[in-house]
Amino acid sequence: MKTHAVGLVALSAFAVLVSGPAAAADGAQLFKSRCGICHWDPAQADEKPRQGPTLKKLIGRTAGTEKSFPRYSPAMKKAGFAWTADKLDSYLENPRTTVPGTTMAFVGLKKPDERKAVVDYLLKAAR
Repeated sequence: MKTHAVGLVALSAFAVLVSGPAAAADGAQLFKSRCGICHWDPAQADEKPRQGPTLKKLIGRTAGTEKSFPRYSPAMKKAGFAWTADKLDSYLENPRTTVPGTTMAFVGLKKPDERKAVVDYLLKAAR
C-alpha cells in the first residue's frame, strides 16, 4: 500500500510538470484550434481568404485594410491602428473591447500564456 501511494505521488508530480504551468502553450496548435476555423494558417504557402481575412503580413498593417478581404465591419475599417504585438494581444483577449462593434464572433483568449503563444506564433508565421 505504501509503495502504491509513493508511485501515485510521483506520477501526479510528473503530470503537473508535463501539463502544468511549466509547459509552454503551443502557438501553432492554439492558432489551429482557436483561429483556424476562420483564418488560414499564415505559415501555409497557398493561403486563401476564408471567413476571416488573411493574417499574412499582419504586423504593421492597418486594421481593416487587407485588400483581399472585402467584408470588414465598419468598426474595423475605422479602427485606425496598425497591428503590433501589444495590439494583437489586447484584441485576442477581448476583440469587442479593442474594436467596439467588430463582427468577429471570437470571444477571446483569456489566458495570458495562450495569447502570448499565439502572438509569438503570428510574429513568426505572419511575416
